[in-house]
This record gives sequence, structure tokens and C-alpha cells, in this order.
Amino acid sequence: MQNKDLKKIPKIEKILLDSTFCNLNKEIVKAIAKDLIEKLRQNLKSGAPQNKLREEFDLDSATFLQDLIKAVHLEYIKQTSSTLKPVINATGVVLQTNLGRSIFDKKLLDEIIPLLSHYNNLEYDLINGKRGERYSHTSNLLCSIFGVEDALIVNNNAAAVFLILNTFAKNKEVIISRGELIEIGGSFRIPEIMNNAGGILKEVGATNKTKISDYRNAISADSAVIMKAHKSNFDIVGFVQEVSMQEISSICKENNLIDYYDLGSGYVRGVECGEPSLEEITKNPPSLISFSGDKLFGATQAGIILGKKVLIKKLKQNHLLRALRVDKITLLILQATLKRYIENRLDEIPTLKMLSISKEILQNRAQNLLDKIPSFFNPNIIEIDSLAGGGSLPNVKFASIGISLFVKDVKVKKLEVALRQNNLIARILNNKIILDLRTLQDDEMDKIIEILNHIKKSL
Repeated sequence: MQNKDLKKIPKIEKILLDSTFCNLNKEIVKAIAKDLIEKLRQNLKSGAPQNKLREEFDLDSATFLQDLIKAVHLEYIKQTSSTLKPVINATGVVLQTNLGRSIFDKKLLDEIIPLLSHYNNLEYDLINGKRGERYSHTSNLLCSIFGVEDALIVNNNAAAVFLILNTFAKNKEVIISRGELIEIGGSFRIPEIMNNAGGILKEVGATNKTKISDYRNAISADSAVIMKAHKSNFDIVGFVQEVSMQEISSICKENNLIDYYDLGSGYVRGVECGEPSLEEITKNPPSLISFSGDKLFGATQAGIILGKKVLIKKLKQNHLLRALRVDKITLLILQATLKRYIENRLDEIPTLKMLSISKEILQNRAQNLLDKIPSFFNPNIIEIDSLAGGGSLPNVKFASIGISLFVKDVKVKKLEVALRQNNLIARILNNKIILDLRTLQDDEMDKIIEILNHIKKSL
């Protein structure tokens, strides 16, 4: 019986000849078909009862071959489909890390597309006809905005921290407050980054209190850098004390040390949030500053380093920069964002626009959306709070407007799953689905109604 069943399994070539695969990648189809047939053969040889493959395919069925072809095709689609998909962020978390943080205005994208669909002068000096430097496309703009001597761009802020410490503090001490030994997302911690960069961690002060005398007393012949890390993703409140960056800079100047400020989220202006502003900090800048490009700055993922020309030059001479350098897409998006800061077109930086939008506008948008939502979902407009997210403004809430949804006799988790499977990401509050208007885009409203009507039919 076993040999008889094995003979019923078609040859791979017969599957490949089916018209279903005529425009598909034959090598991928062949690999999938080979794997499926081998599993089916092994399954039959084992004689194991209730085996998944034996249940899935009926060897005596007239549709057996077509069932195999369908299975191969489904697996092909699964393997070759794009896994990155557009989603609707209804969570109210503006810099939602899992959803890509900062998004970009269409005008900005239209601006850079011609530079991506043609060659460009990424590393070519058009005036002198020789090799240029890719960092010049953003450094001049950054220097103009913040009044610093020079600038450098790397992959992200963790890379910036690593490069700075590796360049200036390898086998030397880095003095930092205990209250600033930060962990960012993915369990990446400053002490580990510092250790991998070759720096020697020298903690000073206590978790909640660090005084200027703590820094002074820690300085030794082995000290190279005093680092201040802004607590962008948490707060310490109560009986607390910390030393300002300006005070640290004074100490460093007295002792010929590098004063370095890791700002984390990199806020410039446009939002009332109490965050230290780069524009204020750079009025009396430390020797080096670094921050993320895709948080409160509102651009793409990047580590932006500002500082003294002589120090930036040394960073560029570190061979690690080759491994940390950014590509043309990063530079183009960053350059376009910087132009918007210069021209005060902050409404074309979606992160800032979403964080600063008024409750009145949100209320109007909510009413317009509510009028189109089927009564099946029992929609109501409610007042809620939004968050910046992305390791920024940990204790700042933004008064917002949301629409609550619930369906009688349907568990809220089931409704959340149905929305998520249609790429609408919401949050649950008080056992109801909440759509926060702050993070919804104008061109997503019709799609939301389409999704809700589709789910209504399936529930």
C-alpha cells in the first residue's frame, strides 16, 4: 500500500509545468515543490497516523495534483510577499517605534524622488571636478541652524555614542553620573556601549543626586571625557539634583577634557513640551553633542553629531566610521528636513505637526469620522491623552480626542485582532477600542471606514 501511494505523488516537473507558475521564479517554485513532495514522501513512508500532511492531501482525490499546486503557490506567495506594509496608527503614540517612528510629508518625498531615480553628486565636488564628501550635504545646513563648527551623521545615536567614545576615550575614563546610565530600547545600555567602545566607565554621584564636586573629585590623569546623558526616556523625581551641561563644560575646559552631551531625542522647536532645546543648548555648546534623527527631530533614523571642527575631523579619521556611515537616502531626507527648519515650514514635519495639533482640530476631525462609522460599532467621541513615544518625553501627555468602539457580544480583544489583521493598529481602554485622532492622517479616514465595514460583515 505504501509503494502504491508513493507512485501517486507527481514528479516535480509536472508541477512546474502548470500555468500557475508561468510568470513566477522557477527556482523558488522548484525548491518549494521539492520540499513539499519530500515531506509527503517521508510522511507516507513513516506510516504515522493522523499526520498533518496525510490529512491535508487526499492521494485518491481527483484534485490531488491541483491541491499540491495550490499549496506550492500559497507557500510561494508567503515567501515572496513584501513583509513591510502600510499601517494606520490609531494608538496616539506619535513616535511609535514598532511602526517606524517619524513619517514623512509627501512634499518632502516628492522633493527627493528625482534625486533617487537619477545619479546625484553624493560624493562628487561639482565645482572642482573631484571626489567630495557625503557629509557636506548636511553639515553646512546643521552648522547654519545651530551655529556649531561642524557636524557628522552616522546610523543612529547609539552609533554616535560608540564612535565618540571609541575615538576619544579608548582605554581612558569616561565620567558620567549614576543617574544617567541609561538603557534604551532593545536592552542597549550606555555602560555596555561604553565598554565595547573601549572606554572605562567612571560613575559619580548617586542615582538621584549628582553634584559638581562629584565630577571634580573623579577627574584623574586617565580621564578623557565627561559625558552627560539626557534622560529622554525616563524621569527621576523627588529628592534630586543634577549638574547642568554648562557647568560640566566649565570643568572640562579647566581640566582639558572633552565635554560631551548625549541628548537622545534631539528636540529643536515647535512643540510645548519642556524638553531642552537644541537651539538653546547650542548658544553655549559643549564640545560634542549627539542625538537621534527620527525622534523629536522628525527626520529619518540617524545619529547626528554636532561639535568642534577639530573633534569632528578626528571622528572622520576613525576607521569605524566606514561601518557606521549613512547612505544617500538618509542624507536626502535629513537635508530636506533641515531645509524645513531653516524656512520654518514645521507643518511639513509630521512629527511636530502631530504633537502640536490643537484639540479643536482633533474634535472636528473626530466628528467627521464619527458620522461615517457604522452604528454597529457604537462609536463615541471621548477625551484621551496621547504620548510622544520613541523614548521621548516620558511624562508628557498631550490632550487628545479619540473615538471609542465596541460591539455587543464581541470581545474587545477579538475586535482588536480583526482591526490589526486589516492593518489598523488601535489601543484598548476601559474595555473598548480607541482610535486616537492625533496620529491618524487625513488620507486614512476613508480607509478606516472601509476596514470597519469589512469587519462588520465578518463578525
